Amino acid sequence: MATTTRSSQSRLPITALTLRQLANGKAVRIVALFAAVPVIFALIGLIGSDSVNRVAFVHDLFMNFIAPTVLPLAILILATNALGNEIEDRTLVYLVMKPQPRLRIILEKMLAVGTVATLLLWLGTIVGFVIGLGSDFGNHLQILVAMLIAIWFAVLAYGALFLLLSLLISRALLAGILYTLLWETTIARFIPGVRLLSVRHFVESMYVRIADTPGIRMDDPNRLVSAIVTLIIVAAVAIAASTWRLRTMNLE
Repeated sequence: MATTTRSSQSRLPITALTLRQLANGKAVRIVALFAAVPVIFALIGLIGSDSVNRVAFVHDLFMNFIAPTVLPLAILILATNALGNEIEDRTLVYLVMKPQPRLRIILEKMLAVGTVATLLLWLGTIVGFVIGLGSDFGNHLQILVAMLIAIWFAVLAYGALFLLLSLLISRALLAGILYTLLWETTIARFIPGVRLLSVRHFVESMYVRIADTPGIRMDDPNRLVSAIVTLIIVAAVAIAASTWRLRTMNLE
Protein backbone atom coordinates (compact mmCIF):
# COMPACT_ATOMS: atom_id res chain seq x y z
CA MET A 1 0.00 0.00 0.00
CA ALA A 2 2.77 2.38 0.96
CA THR A 3 4.64 1.49 -2.23
CA THR A 4 1.54 2.18 -4.30
CA THR A 5 1.01 5.55 -2.61
CA ARG A 6 4.61 6.63 -3.15
CA SER A 7 4.42 5.54 -6.77
CA SER A 8 1.23 7.55 -7.31
CA GLN A 9 2.78 10.63 -5.72
CA SER A 10 5.83 10.36 -7.96
CA ARG A 11 3.61 10.32 -11.04
CA LEU A 12 1.54 13.31 -9.92
CA PRO A 13 3.77 15.28 -7.55
CA ILE A 14 2.10 18.66 -8.08
CA THR A 15 -1.35 17.18 -7.50
CA ALA A 16 -0.17 15.47 -4.32
CA LEU A 17 1.48 18.69 -3.10
CA THR A 18 -1.63 20.74 -3.86
CA LEU A 19 -3.88 18.26 -2.08
CA ARG A 20 -1.69 18.50 1.01
CA GLN A 21 -1.75 22.29 0.84
CA LEU A 22 -5.53 22.33 0.52
CA ALA A 23 -5.95 19.82 3.34
CA ASN A 24 -3.82 21.92 5.69
CA GLY A 25 -5.52 25.22 4.81
CA LYS A 26 -8.86 26.82 5.54
CA ALA A 27 -10.18 26.46 1.99
CA VAL A 28 -11.40 22.88 2.36
CA ARG A 29 -13.27 23.68 5.57
CA ILE A 30 -14.97 26.67 3.95
CA VAL A 31 -15.90 24.63 0.88
CA ALA A 32 -17.23 21.89 3.15
CA LEU A 33 -19.59 24.49 4.63
CA PHE A 34 -20.75 25.45 1.13
CA ALA A 35 -21.23 21.77 0.30
CA ALA A 36 -23.40 21.42 3.40
CA VAL A 37 -25.90 24.01 2.10
CA PRO A 38 -28.08 21.39 0.33
CA VAL A 39 -28.18 19.35 3.53
CA ILE A 40 -29.19 22.37 5.61
CA PHE A 41 -31.92 23.39 3.18
CA ALA A 42 -33.17 19.82 2.93
CA LEU A 43 -33.45 19.65 6.73
CA ILE A 44 -35.31 22.97 6.74
CA GLY A 45 -37.58 21.58 4.03
CA LEU A 46 -38.56 18.76 6.35
CA ILE A 47 -40.06 21.34 8.68
CA GLY A 48 -43.47 22.02 7.28
CA SER A 49 -46.19 19.95 5.82
CA ASP A 50 -46.35 16.65 4.01
CA SER A 51 -48.08 18.40 1.11
CA VAL A 52 -44.76 19.70 -0.23
CA ASN A 53 -43.86 18.24 -3.63
CA ARG A 54 -40.49 16.77 -2.72
CA VAL A 55 -39.30 16.32 -6.31
CA ALA A 56 -40.05 19.98 -6.99
CA PHE A 57 -38.28 20.87 -3.75
CA VAL A 58 -34.98 19.17 -4.65
CA HIS A 59 -35.26 20.53 -8.20
CA ASP A 60 -35.66 24.10 -6.92
CA LEU A 61 -32.80 23.51 -4.50
CA PHE A 62 -30.48 22.60 -7.34
CA MET A 63 -31.68 25.33 -9.75
CA ASN A 64 -31.87 28.21 -7.26
CA PHE A 65 -29.03 27.52 -4.82
CA ILE A 66 -26.61 24.78 -5.85
CA ALA A 67 -26.08 25.65 -9.53
CA PRO A 68 -26.02 29.48 -9.39
CA THR A 69 -24.25 30.06 -6.07
CA VAL A 70 -22.85 27.02 -4.24
CA LEU A 71 -20.98 25.52 -7.19
CA PRO A 72 -19.14 28.62 -8.46
CA LEU A 73 -18.25 29.93 -4.99
CA ALA A 74 -16.99 26.58 -3.71
CA ILE A 75 -14.88 25.93 -6.80
CA LEU A 76 -13.63 29.53 -6.80
CA ILE A 77 -12.23 29.18 -3.29
CA LEU A 78 -10.30 26.01 -4.14
CA ALA A 79 -9.05 27.18 -7.55
CA THR A 80 -7.77 30.54 -6.32
CA ASN A 81 -6.03 28.78 -3.43
CA ALA A 82 -4.35 26.26 -5.71
CA LEU A 83 -2.41 28.84 -7.75
CA GLY A 84 -3.14 32.21 -6.16
CA ASN A 85 -1.51 31.32 -2.87
CA GLU A 86 1.57 29.99 -4.69
CA ILE A 87 1.89 33.33 -6.48
CA GLU A 88 1.32 35.30 -3.30
CA ASP A 89 3.84 33.21 -1.34
CA ARG A 90 6.29 33.33 -4.28
CA THR A 91 6.54 29.51 -4.32
CA LEU A 92 5.23 29.12 -7.87
CA VAL A 93 8.66 30.01 -9.19
CA TYR A 94 10.03 26.75 -7.75
CA LEU A 95 7.48 24.76 -9.75
CA VAL A 96 8.26 26.46 -13.04
CA MET A 97 12.02 26.13 -12.48
CA LYS A 98 11.71 22.37 -12.85
CA PRO A 99 12.00 20.94 -16.38
CA GLN A 100 8.35 20.17 -16.89
CA PRO A 101 5.72 21.50 -19.28
CA ARG A 102 3.61 24.40 -18.02
CA LEU A 103 0.54 22.51 -19.24
CA ARG A 104 1.33 19.71 -16.79
CA ILE A 105 1.41 22.16 -13.89
CA ILE A 106 -2.00 23.51 -14.85
CA LEU A 107 -3.51 20.06 -15.38
CA GLU A 108 -2.19 18.70 -12.08
CA LYS A 109 -3.53 21.76 -10.26
CA MET A 110 -6.85 21.20 -12.00
CA LEU A 111 -6.87 17.56 -10.92
CA ALA A 112 -6.34 18.50 -7.27
CA VAL A 113 -9.03 21.20 -7.32
CA GLY A 114 -11.43 18.94 -9.22
CA THR A 115 -10.92 16.00 -6.87
CA VAL A 116 -11.59 17.96 -3.69
CA ALA A 117 -14.45 20.02 -5.13
CA THR A 118 -16.19 17.03 -6.72
CA LEU A 119 -16.02 14.85 -3.61
CA LEU A 120 -17.31 17.55 -1.26
CA LEU A 121 -20.05 18.83 -3.58
CA TRP A 122 -21.17 15.31 -4.48
CA LEU A 123 -21.34 14.33 -0.81
CA GLY A 124 -23.42 17.39 0.14
CA THR A 125 -25.74 16.92 -2.83
CA ILE A 126 -26.28 13.21 -2.20
CA VAL A 127 -27.06 13.69 1.49
CA GLY A 128 -29.33 16.67 0.75
CA PHE A 129 -31.11 14.69 -1.97
CA VAL A 130 -31.74 11.71 0.29
CA ILE A 131 -33.01 13.92 3.11
CA GLY A 132 -35.12 15.98 0.72
CA LEU A 133 -36.87 13.01 -0.85
CA GLY A 134 -36.92 10.80 2.20
CA SER A 135 -37.84 7.16 1.67
CA ASP A 136 -38.87 7.95 -1.92
CA PHE A 137 -35.35 8.86 -3.06
CA GLY A 138 -34.77 5.43 -4.63
CA ASN A 139 -37.51 6.13 -7.18
CA HIS A 140 -35.77 9.28 -8.43
CA LEU A 141 -32.15 8.22 -8.78
CA GLN A 142 -32.05 9.50 -12.35
CA ILE A 143 -32.45 13.05 -11.01
CA LEU A 144 -29.58 12.49 -8.58
CA VAL A 145 -27.35 11.10 -11.35
CA ALA A 146 -28.18 14.15 -13.50
CA MET A 147 -27.19 16.46 -10.62
CA LEU A 148 -23.88 14.66 -10.04
CA ILE A 149 -22.92 14.69 -13.72
CA ALA A 150 -23.83 18.38 -14.02
CA ILE A 151 -21.74 19.14 -10.92
CA TRP A 152 -18.72 17.33 -12.42
CA PHE A 153 -18.91 19.43 -15.58
CA ALA A 154 -19.37 22.59 -13.49
CA VAL A 155 -16.20 21.72 -11.59
CA LEU A 156 -14.38 21.25 -14.89
CA ALA A 157 -15.50 24.57 -16.41
CA TYR A 158 -15.43 26.76 -13.32
CA GLY A 159 -12.19 25.18 -12.11
CA ALA A 160 -10.40 26.01 -15.36
CA LEU A 161 -11.85 29.54 -15.48
CA PHE A 162 -10.93 30.38 -11.90
CA LEU A 163 -7.42 28.95 -12.22
CA LEU A 164 -6.95 31.29 -15.18
CA LEU A 165 -8.39 34.17 -13.18
CA SER A 166 -5.88 33.57 -10.38
CA LEU A 167 -3.05 33.88 -12.93
CA LEU A 168 -4.41 37.08 -14.45
CA ILE A 169 -5.18 39.28 -11.43
CA SER A 170 -4.01 39.49 -7.85
CA ARG A 171 -7.52 39.91 -6.37
CA ALA A 172 -8.86 36.77 -8.03
CA LEU A 173 -11.03 35.69 -5.10
CA LEU A 174 -12.78 39.07 -4.87
CA ALA A 175 -13.21 39.26 -8.65
CA GLY A 176 -14.58 35.72 -8.70
CA ILE A 177 -17.09 36.48 -5.95
CA LEU A 178 -18.30 39.57 -7.83
CA TYR A 179 -18.52 37.56 -11.06
CA THR A 180 -20.51 34.81 -9.36
CA LEU A 181 -22.96 37.03 -7.50
CA LEU A 182 -23.47 39.61 -10.25
CA TRP A 183 -23.20 37.53 -13.40
CA GLU A 184 -24.00 33.88 -12.67
CA THR A 185 -26.51 34.47 -9.85
CA THR A 186 -28.22 37.70 -10.93
CA ILE A 187 -27.73 39.05 -14.47
CA ALA A 188 -27.62 35.71 -16.32
CA ARG A 189 -30.60 34.54 -14.32
CA PHE A 190 -32.99 37.33 -15.22
CA ILE A 191 -31.81 38.49 -18.68
CA PRO A 192 -32.60 35.73 -21.23
CA GLY A 193 -30.04 36.66 -23.90
CA VAL A 194 -27.17 36.90 -21.44
CA ARG A 195 -27.59 33.43 -20.00
CA LEU A 196 -25.97 31.91 -23.09
CA LEU A 197 -22.75 33.51 -21.81
CA SER A 198 -23.20 31.86 -18.42
CA VAL A 199 -21.63 28.57 -17.33
CA ARG A 200 -24.63 28.12 -15.08
CA HIS A 201 -27.05 27.93 -18.01
CA PHE A 202 -25.20 25.02 -19.61
CA VAL A 203 -24.82 23.20 -16.29
CA GLU A 204 -28.55 23.50 -15.64
CA SER A 205 -29.37 22.49 -19.22
CA MET A 206 -27.28 19.35 -18.81
CA TYR A 207 -29.02 18.51 -15.54
CA VAL A 208 -32.51 18.95 -17.03
CA ARG A 209 -31.71 16.98 -20.16
CA ILE A 210 -30.14 14.02 -18.33
CA ALA A 211 -32.87 13.91 -15.68
CA ASP A 212 -35.52 13.83 -18.44
CA THR A 213 -38.26 13.63 -15.81
CA PRO A 214 -41.66 15.33 -15.60
CA GLY A 215 -41.39 18.37 -13.35
CA ILE A 216 -37.65 18.78 -13.98
CA ARG A 217 -37.60 21.65 -16.44
CA MET A 218 -36.26 25.12 -17.20
CA ASP A 219 -36.82 27.82 -19.81
CA ASP A 220 -35.11 27.12 -23.15
CA PRO A 221 -32.53 24.52 -22.10
CA ASN A 222 -29.70 23.78 -24.51
CA ARG A 223 -29.48 20.35 -26.03
CA LEU A 224 -27.39 17.89 -24.03
CA VAL A 225 -24.64 17.56 -26.63
CA SER A 226 -24.46 21.33 -27.03
CA ALA A 227 -24.14 21.84 -23.26
CA ILE A 228 -21.41 19.19 -22.93
CA VAL A 229 -19.40 20.50 -25.88
CA THR A 230 -19.70 24.11 -24.69
CA LEU A 231 -18.45 23.33 -21.17
CA ILE A 232 -15.55 21.25 -22.51
CA ILE A 233 -14.57 24.06 -24.89
CA VAL A 234 -14.73 26.61 -22.06
CA ALA A 235 -12.46 24.41 -19.93
CA ALA A 236 -10.04 23.70 -22.80
CA VAL A 237 -9.71 27.38 -23.74
CA ALA A 238 -9.19 28.39 -20.10
CA ILE A 239 -6.53 25.69 -19.62
CA ALA A 240 -4.74 26.77 -22.81
CA ALA A 241 -4.85 30.42 -21.71
CA SER A 242 -3.56 29.48 -18.25
CA THR A 243 -0.66 27.57 -19.80
CA TRP A 244 0.21 30.56 -21.99
CA ARG A 245 -0.05 32.90 -19.01
CA LEU A 246 2.21 30.69 -16.90
CA ARG A 247 4.81 30.69 -19.69
CA THR A 248 4.83 34.46 -20.08
CA MET A 249 4.25 35.88 -16.60
CA ASN A 250 7.07 37.35 -14.53
CA LEU A 251 7.33 35.41 -11.28
CA GLU A 252 10.30 37.28 -9.80
